[in-house]
Amino acid sequence: MTRLGSGAGALAVALALLGLEGCGVGSGPRPTPSPPSPSAKATPSPVPTAVTVLAPDGVNFRSQPSTTASVIGVVAQGVTLPIVSESSADGGWWQVRGSSATGWVTSNPEYISTASFQTYQSGGTAAWSALYPASWAFAQSGSGTLVFTSPGGEAITVTAAPSTAQLPAGAPSGTNQLSVGSVDVYGVTTALVTYSVTTGYLAAVALQATSGLAFLITDKAPSGSAAKDFNLFLDTFKFPLPTASPTP
Repeated sequence: MTRLGSGAGALAVALALLGLEGCGVGSGPRPTPSPPSPSAKATPSPVPTAVTVLAPDGVNFRSQPSTTASVIGVVAQGVTLPIVSESSADGGWWQVRGSSATGWVTSNPEYISTASFQTYQSGGTAAWSALYPASWAFAQSGSGTLVFTSPGGEAITVTAAPSTAQLPAGAPSGTNQLSVGSVDVYGVTTALVTYSVTTGYLAAVALQATSGLAFLITDKAPSGSAAKDFNLFLDTFKFPLPTASPTP
């Protein structure tokens, strides 16, 4: 049996037995390891700085984040207020700064949003209003018809008439219905009809808002994800009613 001696000769034999001879292990400079590549970091979501009221009749402005707290006032639809803080109590609340006081409004996305919107207000006897995303545009399209369009090609069309019988059809002739649901538009429950189209999304709502005032509201878009935009538009749609009250 070979006996391992001391010194450089013994080290050479040991390296040979381990299969490491000539691999840079032992005396001499060692390679500097490369620093690890920085891991990719997810882009944080922007922190909301303001809220806009969506509810047609506004929302209560309360002294504390609770539906039982005293009401300081009412924040009207379309008003945007800066955020001070947030509370998860009693369903969720935003603390906001008004013109003369700081208070709390609900954070329920059915009534309020941190996105940016503009308000459209019609004139004349068939007055109505609605909120639409700030990036959208609108244009008149014939008598009593207005079209709101998104940068991505979505189009929400509003047509007013004295009665539903005088409104145009919700879809081109021969278009088949895909589904029929129920929707509430400013207190009026009516049908929300979606149609079978080759690509994209097509939906329509017709309602008799008041005596002498009816609406056809349609949405045509390249993608089915437009349903969210359409529902939000319907949630903000407003027309004259004898009585109304803010929520919650």
